[in-house]
Amino acid sequence: MQSLLLQITLTALPLTRLSAGLGSRLGLTDEPDARKQHAGSVPHTGGIAIFLTILAGTAALGIAPYTYPMLGIACGVFAVGVFDDVRHINPWLRLGIQYVAGLLLATVGGIAIVDVGNLLALGDIPLLWLSAPLTALAVAGLSNAYNMIDGIDGLAACTIALPLAVLYALALQAGHPMADSLLLMLLPLAVFLLFNLGPDNRLLPKIFLGDGGSVTLGFLVTASLVYFSQGEHALIRPVTALWLVTVPLMDMLATMLRRFRHGHKLMQADRSHLHHTLMDMGLSARQTLLLLVGLATGWALLGLLLEAIPPYLSLLAYCLLFLGHCLFVIKAETISARLGLAPACKGDDHGPN
Repeated sequence: MQSLLLQITLTALPLTRLSAGLGSRLGLTDEPDARKQHAGSVPHTGGIAIFLTILAGTAALGIAPYTYPMLGIACGVFAVGVFDDVRHINPWLRLGIQYVAGLLLATVGGIAIVDVGNLLALGDIPLLWLSAPLTALAVAGLSNAYNMIDGIDGLAACTIALPLAVLYALALQAGHPMADSLLLMLLPLAVFLLFNLGPDNRLLPKIFLGDGGSVTLGFLVTASLVYFSQGEHALIRPVTALWLVTVPLMDMLATMLRRFRHGHKLMQADRSHLHHTLMDMGLSARQTLLLLVGLATGWALLGLLLEAIPPYLSLLAYCLLFLGHCLFVIKAETISARLGLAPACKGDDHGPN
């Protein structure tokens, strides 16, 4: 185990440093503007380093993916994400591509949601012909959610790492043969965070995930949640998967609800995300990160505890939490005005959507 940890880390470190340098030289950078208020030009090639580490671990270290067709589909998602970083694809086209990737995952990739459990108190619900469309919806939704929440340093990476870390702990405990595949995603994410949240010097320059990172990792997280919640590979119930991605999923849904309420385009980038709301209420970027990661961890632990009760009660609790989240987001501006809160400095805000 220690040898594998060292090998993956020693692969990820130079790849991440190299990607940061090449990103700056090739102009693959995020520039500050009215919405992206980080300091200076920052390469958005962190996702490239993470995915290359995953490919290197598969090829050189012999760590098998869930299925090899799944890894091939991930390569396509990655290529589209990197192209989006360079040329900027229409967001609806990007969402459509993510949906197609989900259809391929459920059919060619062999990883699909076939049963959602007893969500209606009427027994397990097999999806039958709805299996592929629902898997595709999960891939498109969660990939887009992680892309949208990638707005302040560390937030997307931490909320991506959380479900992977929970699944890894469960896989280790169960002696699951796919535990190393989860580790191969977790360690390069940890290395990325050293650069993203680190001192920003010559050794550890600041770097962002980019669309190539957030979308690809969103795909891989979705594949992981489906793989470990279905059939013989199951470590969690399907409804528990929702609790492991509470913050990005609820942020995406509430943000789109807020845009619809104000008559804005659903896929038009703005500053209506939860992290923007909290910063506008006076929190710094780092305080916002700690708060949201703490909440995400708390909801994940709650979801695991709720595995002791029927799935339909867990889903009911999740729906009530979502209702509370939406009410907070909708009323946040009024709350800020009444409390006389002023926006905080948004020094590392770099959200894409």
